[in-house]
Amino acid sequence: MMKTITYLMALSLAVTLAASAQFEFRNRAETRRLENQTIKLFESIAPAVARAAKGTVEVRVWRKRSGYGTVVAPGKVLAKWSEVRRAVDAVACRTDGGQWLPAKVEGIYRDDDLVMLSVEGLRAEPVILADADGLELGDFLVLARPDGEAASMGVVSVLPRSLRHADRAFLGVQMDLDYDGPGVRIEEVRPNTGAETAGLRPRDIITGMNGKAMNGNFELSSALQRLSPGETISLKFRRGDEQKSARIKLGGRVDPPKISRSRMERMNRLGGQRYNEFRDGFQNVIQSDMQIEPEDCGAPVVNLHGDVVGIAVARAGRIKSFILPSGAVKDHLAEGPEQPAEDEMARIELNDPGELVPWQRREPPLKSMREHMDEMRRFMDQFEEEFGR
Repeated sequence: MMKTITYLMALSLAVTLAASAQFEFRNRAETRRLENQTIKLFESIAPAVARAAKGTVEVRVWRKRSGYGTVVAPGKVLAKWSEVRRAVDAVACRTDGGQWLPAKVEGIYRDDDLVMLSVEGLRAEPVILADADGLELGDFLVLARPDGEAASMGVVSVLPRSLRHADRAFLGVQMDLDYDGPGVRIEEVRPNTGAETAGLRPRDIITGMNGKAMNGNFELSSALQRLSPGETISLKFRRGDEQKSARIKLGGRVDPPKISRSRMERMNRLGGQRYNEFRDGFQNVIQSDMQIEPEDCGAPVVNLHGDVVGIAVARAGRIKSFILPSGAVKDHLAEGPEQPAEDEMARIELNDPGELVPWQRREPPLKSMREHMDEMRRFMDQFEEEFGR
């Protein structure tokens, strides 16, 4: 069964990538064929999310869905704190039977933007947290939702790492984002860093690190993200026609990377996507290219075997979502949450506890596959407009 799922996912993803890069939809039949393959793909991964979906609930703040929640113990739900804190007296979770139950804030895990909710009467089945240490780059991941379907899917693009600036290995250079390679051209060498000590200069072109060729900015950034401050690397670079090498001790970043605000905003607008307000500074997260909505955060993420390997904590970019590994979730549960300060929480005045949940309000349908396809087509059109020139 898993071989079939893997084959269908690989086939459909290959078709989608080919379509976004070079395929021109010449008639409706071709468009329909891609849609059908994508639908089959989502259907094929349903068995993988079925078990985790039983431990997934919808979380609302007042009358709006703020996200999903992962049931980690009887009556205990982990959800995204920055969304719940907007009105802590108007939080509710929906049971598998469709009933809405008021939820109370029991405590928070501030560094990972998670809140522990206590929901009396919740009968949802807690998820079983698996070991995420065996994940590798390119492994498929699926986001579960309460109705047993996949909210999104993608692959592991960066293995677990810290997003806190002080924990990130820093070479000491600012990369030239307009340079197309091969290699990585240095725009600026920061003072009092390993790069300055090793004698690197602006316009030097980094060609390799630790025996591996570096062909572009993303490749170098990804390689550095897997290292820690204090480690020593061997670097190859080119200065004019001269080939050079150096051994550099990595430092820790003390300030955010300098990227043009207009450039970042333009990148984030590509595809018309929205992002979570709290989406950086996590101590330990997996990065995936799955495209989720901000309101999908808090849901469990599974591999193709259905093992819960983490919880989605942020949509941070066009092809960047962050997942808290299951091991970190287990550590949180063992330590227990901290209590938020009163000024961190927004409270409201309620005349009737029934106001917490919209008992008579008809539930809006979950996003249909057709809407997913329309979004994907708009994204491909905008991607082609931005990079296909």
